[in-house]
Amino acid sequence: MKKSLFAVALAAAGFAAVPAAAFAQSASSPTAQQGWYVDAEVGYGQINKGPYDSKGDAIGGLKGGYRFAINPAMSVGVEAGYEYLGRIDARYSNASSLRSKLYGPTLGANLRYNFSPDWYGEVRGGAFYAQGQGLTDSTNPNYQRFDRTRYYAGVGVGYNINQHWSVGVNYNYYDGSNRSHGVQLQTNAYTAQVEYRF
Repeated sequence: MKKSLFAVALAAAGFAAVPAAAFAQSASSPTAQQGWYVDAEVGYGQINKGPYDSKGDAIGGLKGGYRFAINPAMSVGVEAGYEYLGRIDARYSNASSLRSKLYGPTLGANLRYNFSPDWYGEVRGGAFYAQGQGLTDSTNPNYQRFDRTRYYAGVGVGYNINQHWSVGVNYNYYDGSNRSHGVQLQTNAYTAQVEYRF
């Protein structure tokens, strides 16, 4: 988890440190987006903890929100969504009764910077209401279900096809764990995204 958080923090720091001169935006031709949007994403999720170490599965999610332009090139968004983070076999078993499962709604914010009219970078984070089930990370594992408010964070880059549509790729980290019961379903999510802006 520390490595994932370090990667997100490093990417965010690098993103924030982009020289303004390299991507100068004219106030007469702003590129920051403002208004309502929805997006969908699909990809691959991987768990690197406990009995599900190094296993992965197909994942997907939907979200929507509103962005506020804060300068000609940058906007801040508030969003809500829902993520399905897959069902994954335990390392030494493919029994369906032992597969992990993780999903839940999200509520968070994002910061988007338009490097040009076509390209953007984004950082995001917020609360993840993790609803999961899986084997405990213990000598004698047992199967547990849980629901708990955790967090998510991520980075992404994308391309604006036109005023309404964009495509992008993202890395997000979802802390889907319940340490009081020993279930470790922290998920690294790699996704492709399509966004529509109203």
